Amino acid sequence: MEDTVRPEQDFAWWQKLLIKAKIWQPPHLTMHHVVRDMERPVPPPVTGAYGNKVVTATRPRLVPQRDDAQR
Repeated sequence: MEDTVRPEQDFAWWQKLLIKAKIWQPPHLTMHHVVRDMERPVPPPVTGAYGNKVVTATRPRLVPQRDDAQR
Protein backbone atom coordinates (compact mmCIF):
# COMPACT_ATOMS: atom_id res chain seq x y z
CA MET A 1 0.00 0.00 0.00
CA GLU A 2 1.45 3.32 -0.98
CA ASP A 3 1.34 6.09 1.66
CA THR A 4 -2.13 5.31 2.96
CA VAL A 5 -2.82 7.66 5.85
CA ARG A 6 -4.24 5.92 8.89
CA PRO A 7 -7.69 7.35 9.66
CA GLU A 8 -6.83 8.23 13.25
CA GLN A 9 -3.92 10.44 12.16
CA ASP A 10 -5.60 12.80 9.71
CA PHE A 11 -7.37 15.11 12.18
CA ALA A 12 -6.78 18.84 12.40
CA TRP A 13 -5.43 20.27 15.67
CA TRP A 14 -8.85 21.57 16.71
CA GLN A 15 -10.43 18.17 16.05
CA LYS A 16 -7.80 16.55 18.27
CA LEU A 17 -8.70 19.02 21.03
CA LEU A 18 -12.39 18.17 20.72
CA ILE A 19 -11.56 14.47 20.89
CA LYS A 20 -9.36 14.99 23.97
CA ALA A 21 -12.11 16.98 25.67
CA LYS A 22 -14.61 14.23 24.75
CA ILE A 23 -16.88 16.78 23.09
CA TRP A 24 -16.76 15.22 19.64
CA GLN A 25 -16.21 11.62 18.60
CA PRO A 26 -15.08 10.92 15.02
CA PRO A 27 -16.84 8.20 13.03
CA HIS A 28 -15.35 4.79 13.72
CA LEU A 29 -13.04 4.13 10.78
CA THR A 30 -10.12 1.71 10.88
CA MET A 31 -7.69 0.47 8.26
CA HIS A 32 -10.11 -2.36 7.59
CA HIS A 33 -12.73 0.16 6.45
CA VAL A 34 -10.22 2.06 4.32
CA VAL A 35 -8.86 -1.06 2.59
CA ARG A 36 -12.36 -2.49 2.12
CA ASP A 37 -13.46 0.62 0.18
CA MET A 38 -10.36 0.73 -2.03
CA GLU A 39 -10.55 -0.26 -5.69
CA ARG A 40 -9.98 -3.98 -6.10
CA PRO A 41 -7.03 -5.17 -8.20
CA VAL A 42 -7.59 -6.94 -11.51
CA PRO A 43 -7.52 -10.72 -11.00
CA PRO A 44 -4.57 -12.47 -12.68
CA PRO A 45 -5.19 -14.52 -15.82
CA VAL A 46 -6.09 -18.15 -15.28
CA THR A 47 -3.15 -20.46 -15.78
CA GLY A 48 -2.87 -24.20 -15.71
CA ALA A 49 -3.40 -27.22 -17.89
CA TYR A 50 -7.05 -26.53 -18.67
CA GLY A 51 -7.38 -22.84 -17.81
CA ASN A 52 -10.65 -22.24 -16.02
CA LYS A 53 -12.43 -25.25 -17.58
CA VAL A 54 -12.94 -28.30 -15.40
CA VAL A 55 -12.29 -31.33 -17.58
CA THR A 56 -13.13 -34.56 -15.79
CA ALA A 57 -14.90 -36.62 -18.48
CA THR A 58 -11.76 -37.26 -20.55
CA ARG A 59 -9.53 -38.34 -17.66
CA PRO A 60 -9.43 -42.06 -16.89
CA ARG A 61 -10.67 -42.94 -13.46
CA LEU A 62 -8.16 -44.13 -10.90
CA VAL A 63 -10.55 -46.82 -9.72
CA PRO A 64 -12.45 -48.48 -12.59
CA GLN A 65 -16.21 -48.61 -12.27
CA ARG A 66 -18.70 -51.18 -13.59
CA ASP A 67 -20.11 -48.89 -16.28
CA ASP A 68 -16.73 -47.81 -17.67
CA ALA A 69 -16.58 -50.68 -20.20
CA GLN A 70 -19.94 -49.69 -21.68
CA ARG A 71 -18.98 -46.05 -22.29
